[in-house]
Amino acid sequence: MKITALQPQRRSSRREPGRWAGPKVIAVFLDGSFLFNLAPETVAALGLSVGMELDRARLDEIAREEQLYQARQAAFLLLSYRARTTTELRQRLARKGFSPQVISCTLQRLAELKLIDDAGFARRFAEDRIVLGHKGKWRIRGELLRHGVAKEQIADALASAPDETEAARQAAEKYRSRNRRLEPAVLKRRLYAFLARRGFSPDTIHQVTGVSSEE
Repeated sequence: MKITALQPQRRSSRREPGRWAGPKVIAVFLDGSFLFNLAPETVAALGLSVGMELDRARLDEIAREEQLYQARQAAFLLLSYRARTTTELRQRLARKGFSPQVISCTLQRLAELKLIDDAGFARRFAEDRIVLGHKGKWRIRGELLRHGVAKEQIADALASAPDETEAARQAAEKYRSRNRRLEPAVLKRRLYAFLARRGFSPDTIHQVTGVSSEE
């Protein structure tokens, strides 16, 4: 089998009618018949050219390289919105139909490029949730588990995270300000429940408010 044509497929720009948006894919023709579309990057990476002879093994390699390219592009797009863990990316790529082997190779490459780092994700997440979100470490632990971070990495992140006491104090002050008309006993009870829902430990809540779970 021989490549008889590599034809760029272009389409009009949606934003500027009458202008070309540029090549999006390259149509590959084998022995005069259309075979499939490839990204220009795949064609360049594999050095494909008109007149090149291809066997079945080479076609399988091309198909796999195209899948790897598309998986990387999908991952880059997801990461452009926000940082994600390995587990999150694995799940999202699987939903897009990529094979486990392609996903594993893609994640390995992203890790090599330092684009995914679960330990770093956990550290930044914990700090932001405490300092900016005024959340407690119990809640953060559960959130990181849902993000797919390993328990050991979560423990390390929480150990190095800022103390939650100041975050609890600020959250308590805002709650008191919003609910200052409540009866003192009712305010104490609701304040404790509020801080507990935000993931602060009983010791932290007692330290900040003087209220214990028995009250």
